[in-house]
Amino acid sequence: MLKLFLTYFFLCSVFLLQAIEFKKDVIYKKVDQRELKLDIMYTKGAKMRPLVMCIHGGGWMGGHRSMYHSRMRKIAEEGYVAATLEYRFAPKTIWPGQLEDVQAAHKFLVKNAAKYGIDPERIGAWGESAGGHLSLLLGLMPKEKGESLRLRGVVNYFGPTEFRQTDRIQGAGRFMLMALMGGRLENKKEMLTEASPIFHIGRTDPPILTLHGTKDRLVPIEGSELLHEEMIKAQVPGQLFPMENTGHGVGGDRKKGQALLRNFFFDYLRSSEMELLAHEDFDKGTSRWEPTDPKAWKIVKKNGRSFYSLHAKSNYKTKVRSPFNISLLKESEVGDFVLDVDLRSTIKIYGHQDLCLFFGHQDPEHYYYVHLGRKADAHANSIFLVNNAPRVSIAKTRTDGTDWSRGWHRARIRREAASGKIEVYFDDMQKPIMTTIDKTFTHGRVGIGSFDDTGDFDAIRLWGKKSKKK
Repeated sequence: MLKLFLTYFFLCSVFLLQAIEFKKDVIYKKVDQRELKLDIMYTKGAKMRPLVMCIHGGGWMGGHRSMYHSRMRKIAEEGYVAATLEYRFAPKTIWPGQLEDVQAAHKFLVKNAAKYGIDPERIGAWGESAGGHLSLLLGLMPKEKGESLRLRGVVNYFGPTEFRQTDRIQGAGRFMLMALMGGRLENKKEMLTEASPIFHIGRTDPPILTLHGTKDRLVPIEGSELLHEEMIKAQVPGQLFPMENTGHGVGGDRKKGQALLRNFFFDYLRSSEMELLAHEDFDKGTSRWEPTDPKAWKIVKKNGRSFYSLHAKSNYKTKVRSPFNISLLKESEVGDFVLDVDLRSTIKIYGHQDLCLFFGHQDPEHYYYVHLGRKADAHANSIFLVNNAPRVSIAKTRTDGTDWSRGWHRARIRREAASGKIEVYFDDMQKPIMTTIDKTFTHGRVGIGSFDDTGDFDAIRLWGKKSKKK
């Protein structure tokens, strides 16, 4: 029996070693007469996998990307692509050279996504200390100007967040920051502001998980506490996990910290264990979509991104009181599923300002839809059933409204057909904004649109179990 077990274990180990591809010393940038390199691990033959970028620490003055190699393998074995990179060090290279290098690595990986099996719209960053600082800024900068390259989540292990209060930065931390800035801090106020992650927090920023030691003297936890206070004000999803009795390093309840890390990346990057049935970034037109009114929809290309725009009122007429503007994804008949969509409202602010997601679609008079409305009432911001009669709100729980701040947001529907469970998420993928139980339609097509407003849609991902109409 023992021999059989050892043989099985050996074969499994060999399989894993063969399955994980390791590309080392991949050149991503040439600058200052040197080549900057990254290492990447991924499952051989896999496609459209989420990517975790690992950024090492070292006070912006040292460290090496190989520090993440062992963790990269674990990440890759869990179904992600993992990459770690080098960047130029201070004092030879001053700020913002380090951030420019990290951003260049991100752009390189997006450009070469197909080569390494990466889903370019599901990328997160993970860093420790100076690497945590760079991970934060990679997620927070730039804003809409680089919207096609934004991150989905950031894990920050004890990275500094606030440099503007220079009198509070002393000792080794002050020495390293002076080297980074290239001189006395009192003369670098503008650079210090730009390099402070807390300065860049905004409503549509990616979620942030921070883990920080309560006894960290090099980078006191107060900086992370201030960051998360600003995130709460701006309604940016995230969590601060204090690592008790821990200095500048990893400690505390490690099991809980690792669980938080794993769940965070799953919820914001991986999304589902089911098969990825469809992905749509609208860079190849709209042939996969069936709009109720084709004249109301168009492809827009802006800032390196293509998206599907519902730009006009629809002339489509419904038989029962229900949404007018719908575009259904062809061949999307599913039972259990997870649907992720990027979306932004382009209409002026008013109470019923909305965008909608559709599922369980049988025909024009039989389907479900999620109405993401600014203010909740009997006809807005709920899960609705259209069953050959005017739509009816069926949500068991829901929020008071959907915050349509300017910019892109992320929405998700999670459906379990057998139990009837329906969960809806908006930006925060760890806490649903609407829930219900209903089994009226246990399969059907999915789609996007609005009741009667305008908006943009992109980065659509559908995981699920294929179903056929009965």
